[in-house]
Parts: sequence; structure tokens; C-alpha cells
Amino acid sequence: MPMHKLFWMMAALILPVSGGMAQMRVPTTVALSVTTPLTVGYGEAIDGVAEVTASDGSTVTGTVTFYDGTKSFCTLGLTDGASCPAGSGQGFEVGTHRFTAVYSGDSTHAGATSNAVMLAVQPDTTTTAVASSATMVAVGGNVVYTAAVAGAHGPATGVVTFLDGTTAMGSTNLTESGTAALSVLMLVAGNHSITARYEGNGNLQGSTSAAVQVKVQGALAGTTTTLSASAEAVAAGQGVTFTAKISAAGGKALPSGVVTFADGGVVVGSATVAAGTAVWSTSSLGVGDHSVVAQYPGDAMTGGSVSAPAIVTVNTQGSQDGLTLGSTTITVAAGDTVSVPVAMKMTSGMAKAVNLSCSGLPEEASCSYVPGSAAANTAQMATLRISTAAPRDCGASTPYGAPTKSAAVPMAGPALAGILLLMAPRRRRALRGLLVVLCTVGAMGVMSGCGTGNCTDLGTRPGTYTITVTGSAGGAQVSQKVKLVVTP
Repeated sequence: MPMHKLFWMMAALILPVSGGMAQMRVPTTVALSVTTPLTVGYGEAIDGVAEVTASDGSTVTGTVTFYDGTKSFCTLGLTDGASCPAGSGQGFEVGTHRFTAVYSGDSTHAGATSNAVMLAVQPDTTTTAVASSATMVAVGGNVVYTAAVAGAHGPATGVVTFLDGTTAMGSTNLTESGTAALSVLMLVAGNHSITARYEGNGNLQGSTSAAVQVKVQGALAGTTTTLSASAEAVAAGQGVTFTAKISAAGGKALPSGVVTFADGGVVVGSATVAAGTAVWSTSSLGVGDHSVVAQYPGDAMTGGSVSAPAIVTVNTQGSQDGLTLGSTTITVAAGDTVSVPVAMKMTSGMAKAVNLSCSGLPEEASCSYVPGSAAANTAQMATLRISTAAPRDCGASTPYGAPTKSAAVPMAGPALAGILLLMAPRRRRALRGLLVVLCTVGAMGVMSGCGTGNCTDLGTRPGTYTITVTGSAGGAQVSQKVKLVVTP
């Protein structure tokens, strides 16, 4: 209990010295008073004042020492306003304390001891709080529980026990900062009510935290990751944004953590998952095709998953030369021709001959371009024509989906002639000869198709294709990938 603010008052009386008589020291008295309540909690500051007075009112000098029982805790010189160091009046153990002040005396004043002041120190109250590193984990998942304990009038020391319901999971000592942590593997599925109990000590009362709820699931929820790109083709140095969406099966958990983006197996970026979405942007992809996937590693509640690749083509910048197709998806029926507008921009100082070509076209499909020239620093509009072939028979047209002509009827004649040949009597040679001729002619008719409906050219097969349109001018080339959808 600090005895700061220990002020003093003094008076002095100097006795004359006569003849050979020895000088007598002036008697003094010390009055001690405590200004704080006489019952305090452990760690609470205690203030008191000692007053030293000479019986003759003379000025006194020397020191005053304060005692708790027989143990001194502060000594001050008798200087007006002198005070004990901060903290010297704190930290007295729980129990009853007897405080006194002793004056040392000086050359003309006798020493003296003050009256005793009795003071009771009681255990201080504490508060305990607990926090969990996760509120949902899978069976076998690790959770770190952290308790914070504070006394009403100072730091706490001692042991904290962590409980799952009424079952103790473990205990650990408080640090100097008043915290304690315990790492626990959660092995039982279900809801868990976790508390931290501070055991207290001789000077501090114990306390128990409010409960934190932790849910332990039996298995990780499966996830699905999808990835999309803001553009399928960009110029070198142009930005592209990849958006990954992660969803948990049945909506049982909300995925969290970090998604990594890999280009051809090499990690090129990452983004934090927020509300099931991770977004990463870059302008550093090199010229060429890039197959980018999003990799979600999973967390305490959800399993990992990898997206299908998003294909992005980075075209040569070419002094900002470029081409832009009027659509990223071209749809054409088999046998038809479709025209697509194309804007070509050339920034050279002179006009250049411009040409367009296509690669990756399906069989029996072609593209053509009306040649022209592009003036410097201007965009020339041109037309790209994509033609497809319809399915057809040898000499006749058969659309997709039409039933295939049966060979049963053309084969019926030769088959019937063969049966009659077997049944004919040996004596009727003329009849047998005629049947042989019929079989031969019928078989030749079948082999030749007996018409024009059995040899089919399939033309351009319906389906979805990815083609590359390349524009060239003066040696510079730029490309763009587009989808070609051929319908029946």
C-alpha cells in the first residue's frame, strides 16, 4: 500500500545551553493517518500522511521511515511535499496490515514512532474472457483457445484451465501480459461449449469466462471451383481479370482462405476468398495462349478443388496495331455463309496492305476476306466471310437427320432369285440358267447403288469450334480467337 503524499509539518524549539550543562534533545511526536479506505483489494493503492512535530515547536530535520509490521517499504527526508515512489504503496499481500511511521530524530530532536494504523487487504476480483481461432472445424481439426485474465487493480498471475462443457481439456500458465493459450485437436463431432476458468491465487479471486461455441463437423464439405476471364483475347500489356467462384456442396459451409491462379502449372497470382469469390487481375501475361486454372486448397470445413482452365490469348502489341471482330461467337448453319465485320487498326506512317486468314476451321469450311488497305492511324472496316458445306449424297442432297436409305429392298430381288435357284429341279437347266443371270444382274444393281442415295458427303459437321483469325499488315500480325458454332 503506497504511502505517497506523505506530507509533514514541523516546529522547532532550541534550548539554550548554560554553563557546563549538556544540551537536551527536544521530544517529538509522529502522527500517521491513512487517507484511503481501511479495507482495500489486492493491488489497490494506499495513501497516507505522516506529521512530525517538536514539543517546543522548533523545526525538525532527519527522515521518516514507513513500516508494514517490521518491514520498511519507504524512507523520506523531512522535506516539504516529499512523497514515496509510485508503486511503493501497492502489492501488499492479502491479510491484516499494521502500518507505522518512525522519525529518525536529529541533533536537537529525539526520534519517535507514530501511532499504528490497521488496514485489511482482501483478494482482488478478476475477469476472464476466452476466444477461439475457429468456430467451425472438421473432426480432427486444430483449434487454439486463448484466455485473457485481468485483476480489478492489477495484472493476474497463475493458471487457466480450458473446459469443453465440464471436461477439462488442459491447463496453462498466464504470461506477463495476462494471457494463456491452449491448442486442441477437436476429435468429437457436434457442438462444443468452451470456457476458460482462472483458478486464482492467494491474492486474486478466480473467475470463469463466458462460453464460446465451436461446431465440429464429421467430414469436409466438397467444393466446386469455377473460373472465368474478363476477355478471351487481349493485346500484350492489356489487363485481364480472372474471377474464381467457390461453392460448398449443400451450402453447408462458406469457403475461406486463399485461391492461387496457375498458368500451365506455374502459380502466377493469388487472391483471398471473400463471400465465396476470389478475383485476380494482371497485365503481365506473355504473348501466346494461356491456360489458367484456379486452385482452392480448402479450409477447416471445406475440401479443395480446381477449376477447369480459362483460355486467354495474348496477342502481339505491334505498335498498337490490332483487330477487333464484331462478335466473339460466330454462328452459321451447315451449308451457309456468314459475314463478320472486322476493324483493323494500323499506326504506321504509311498505308499497308491488309490481309485476314483463319486457322482451326472444321473440315469443308473456309474463310475469305475482301482485300484492301488501311491508312495510317485509322481503323479500316472489313468483312470476314466464313463458308460451310451442307451434307449431300453422291448426286442427291440428304439433310442431317434424314433416315438412311435401306438396302433391304434392292437386295430383295437377288435374294429371291437365289432361293428359286436352289429349289429348281436339276432337269430344268434353262430355268436355272435364267435365275443365275437374274442373281448376277441384281447383285450388280445393289453394288452400284441401284440409284444415287447411298454415297454421302457429310459436309461441315455441326459442333462448336475455336478458330483463330489472324490479320497481317506490313509484316506485323495480330490474332484473335473466336468460337465458331456450326448448326445442322
